[in-house]
Amino acid sequence: MTDEERLDRNRSHWDELAELHPDTDYYDVEGFLDGESSLDRLELEGVGDVAGRTLLHLQCHFGLDTLSWLREGAAEVVGADFSATAIETARDLAGRIDLGDRATFVESNLYALDDALDEEFDVVFTSYGVLNWLPDVEAWADVVARFLKPGGRFFIAELHPISHVFMDLRVDEDDTVRSDWPYFSDEPLTFDEDGTYADFEASVEHTVTHEWSHSLGEIVTALVDAGLTVDELREHPFASFEQFPGRMRKRADGHWEIPGEDYPLTFSLRAHRPAE
Repeated sequence: MTDEERLDRNRSHWDELAELHPDTDYYDVEGFLDGESSLDRLELEGVGDVAGRTLLHLQCHFGLDTLSWLREGAAEVVGADFSATAIETARDLAGRIDLGDRATFVESNLYALDDALDEEFDVVFTSYGVLNWLPDVEAWADVVARFLKPGGRFFIAELHPISHVFMDLRVDEDDTVRSDWPYFSDEPLTFDEDGTYADFEASVEHTVTHEWSHSLGEIVTALVDAGLTVDELREHPFASFEQFPGRMRKRADGHWEIPGEDYPLTFSLRAHRPAE
């Protein structure tokens, strides 16, 4: 099976999630439509002031974060995602809020986005559960750099690569500790799992997905090789969802933590494209 075929299978899975997720408490669409923001403190502080700026949101899902940047003052936002269902839902949501006419949503494979979009942006943004769905992190970094204006800033908040290892950790009968998620791997990983991070009790038809492991060093190096200057890299002992059901508690800021432990569960990175 080729990576293109794997991405097609993942698209079917995400089309299904894009139908399911708007009705979950996790996304709270009604709260968003009432004026609430879906952005968390880490994202707001990491991206910084967007007033009057243009912003591209890569792997935007059905657009809640994309549209929330308009409420933070962005002049124009563009969300891109490979799921037709997600983009259709995002366009519908844009039509139901003030400022939505300043939002554009593009259906595209991330690696083919240059064929669908030709402008550059003041800010490129992406967050939470995005890199593990991409086979080529170097090509991803090139896409980020391609769409940044000279002097433009990039920000990502993402699951820490080591947290994937933690989530898939097990102890075999011989007491050997193993993980179904290798930290260092060039090979695709195949999973067959029902449910979704937004609703563990949900049932989906397309349960088989393919993901890829990218180490923190690989991610940072890819951005540097793409010509970006990394300004800040931070690691955080909290997650954006309950990665370990029943073993975490929700904080007042909406993040999840493991009581009494400080494992790195999220990382955030800010970079910029040097002015020419």
